[in-house]
Amino acid sequence: MKTSRFLSFIFLFSSFCLNAQEIKIGDLYTFDDNTKGVVFYVDEKGHGLAVSLNQEKRRWEEETHYVYCQNIAGIADEQIPYLEFNYGLGKVYTAGILMQLGDVKPTAAKYCRENGIEWYLPSAGELYQLITANATGIIDETLKDKASKPINGWYWTSSEYNQGEAWRINQEGKAKRCSKLATRVYARAVRQF
Repeated sequence: MKTSRFLSFIFLFSSFCLNAQEIKIGDLYTFDDNTKGVVFYVDEKGHGLAVSLNQEKRRWEEETHYVYCQNIAGIADEQIPYLEFNYGLGKVYTAGILMQLGDVKPTAAKYCRENGIEWYLPSAGELYQLITANATGIIDETLKDKASKPINGWYWTSSEYNQGEAWRINQEGKAKRCSKLATRVYARAVRQF
């Protein structure tokens, strides 16, 4: 009988702990290295993505290119493979960008990596996931609560269209294919948990 009560207590306690640690979109997440981000995606196993509290305007790369942008109606209206959501793809792209451009130049990818080795410039699909999750303003509420700027304006992604162009997306889900220099727009890092 004592064993039965003890097992029931263990079961209830473990259920309480699991529910207490349930991660939701809009939560502030603290990583093991004490960096923080706002959760914007959670999968069925409780893993997901968080966006950094900081942002800064940066160029995609610092080399001289012509300035060019082509407007796309909106990601939801397009069937573009570059814009599909693939969890963690931006991490791979960021590593490639840093390998190609080096980590000395003050690029958008370098800025994101400065948050810590696990932070990266999101892919177009990951950034669009963030925009979609923030449709009700839940991410912005947490950002403002932590004295951070809300998601507003254009953001670089780590997704390239071709060797001379990369994607950028705004808070409304509109996309542009732009020359990589184009102009300084926001870079905001994401990280997996």
